[in-house]
Amino acid sequence: MHPTSRGAIVGARVAGGVRRFAGIRYATADRFCPPVALDGWADGFAATSFGDTCVQMPVFSPLVPGGSLGAEESEDCLSLNVWMPQTEGASPLPVLVWIHGGSFLTGSSAQATYDGAALSALGAIVVSINYRVGPLGFCDLRSVRGAGADWVPNAGLRDVVCALGWVRRHIDSFGGDPANVTVMGESAGGGTILHLLGMPHRAELFDRAIVQSGSAGQTFMPDVGRMIGKRYAAAAGAGDDAARLKALGPRDLIAAIGTTMSDPEVWSTAGMMPFHPMIDDEIVLTAPLDALRSGAAAGCDLIIAANRDEMNLFVEAGSMEPEKLAKRVARYIDRDVHAAQQLVVAYTETLRKSRLPHEAIDVWGAIFSDREMTLPIRELLTAAAAHHSATFGYLFTWSAPPRSDGRPLGAAHAIDLPFTFGTFGVDNWREFVGASGNRAGTGQAVSDALQIAIVEFCTRGNPGWRSWNADRTVYEFGATCGEQRDPLAARAALWENV
Repeated sequence: MHPTSRGAIVGARVAGGVRRFAGIRYATADRFCPPVALDGWADGFAATSFGDTCVQMPVFSPLVPGGSLGAEESEDCLSLNVWMPQTEGASPLPVLVWIHGGSFLTGSSAQATYDGAALSALGAIVVSINYRVGPLGFCDLRSVRGAGADWVPNAGLRDVVCALGWVRRHIDSFGGDPANVTVMGESAGGGTILHLLGMPHRAELFDRAIVQSGSAGQTFMPDVGRMIGKRYAAAAGAGDDAARLKALGPRDLIAAIGTTMSDPEVWSTAGMMPFHPMIDDEIVLTAPLDALRSGAAAGCDLIIAANRDEMNLFVEAGSMEPEKLAKRVARYIDRDVHAAQQLVVAYTETLRKSRLPHEAIDVWGAIFSDREMTLPIRELLTAAAAHHSATFGYLFTWSAPPRSDGRPLGAAHAIDLPFTFGTFGVDNWREFVGASGNRAGTGQAVSDALQIAIVEFCTRGNPGWRSWNADRTVYEFGATCGEQRDPLAARAALWENV
């Protein structure tokens, strides 16, 4: 039982003497509508089990461990969890709010990978939140005939904003400092943060941010959002009738995702991510890179991080013939085969000089990763650092072994998650990322160093290495750890004439 000025709340003791309070509701929401904030809790509330997570379609869970959501699914899913270390009577602690990833389609704060106990034990209040995903969270249905006046786009972003408001108002009840809130998210969670950085009144919500593998390359314009919403309504069998859409069961709503994704117009516009933040002239005013270039994040201490081989997670298994690689790259970058072949040759040599795998399949993974994730993140760092000196970068380079099907991984998307939370022991992560056997000690050391840096940043606004403005310095977390000067510069240069 934890007494607070708002009533007692019952939690559970977890690892390291940390107390966890789970399933605290921060809002309610009608379907497609904004969240309505909830405050406080009933005296004696038992926060001992995770709340429901958003009903969803498991899309990418087979690619990495940790696919179990850890909770039931429903539309009544707006809850959060708090981890609190044993620091009775101590000064207010920094607050770290975790926003899960999952391509804006999947994910839950209850996933075992995201256990906040280890980070909390280092001296932080850790909060993880649920928000609406998929069509319930990221679909603009206002153009459907009869849509409610209160239907909104970006409902999932509004959920996150609402949860951050709850943190500002209530985290002092758990020993947290409401004036020192850091948001951290990976993949779609990082993308959420990038979009919120440009939000009006962002400073009212959080003070610092850590973006892990957050894509900034896709923000829907309003016309694209409307088109996808109309196609989704048709795929759900509602045609152009909002009443029918409102009456569908949640599983029917989710079943329509696949049909929407395979729609030719949707696919050509949005690819695998048709449910995504869009410009709405209220929360999202412009694309993240443009927002950072205009100084929207000035005053916000910031870490932006990438994994070296991000897109290897999505590269198909097996080898690739070199002659086919040039043709694939030509289609991908929309250039002729000669130009593509020049890029392939240059990448092959750069990877070889860096002592990285450089077979055709590895070259494709590097080109794919750099264009989609790593080089855009480098641009984000430059844009943010121009307006705020406390802008830091890191590159995660720990190489996981190939999957059992031969898929090359390296430092692929999402393999940093168990290092971030110290959760190698769940869901077979230790074996998946290769932090076992004679690499176990090194893997644990990388995890310890990353967690310490995160909590130091939350506490003081500096993770322990020089900022990006210092000769484009980043920190490398991998088999070796330390400061590096712009390790992606050579690969960035290969694109200058493309």
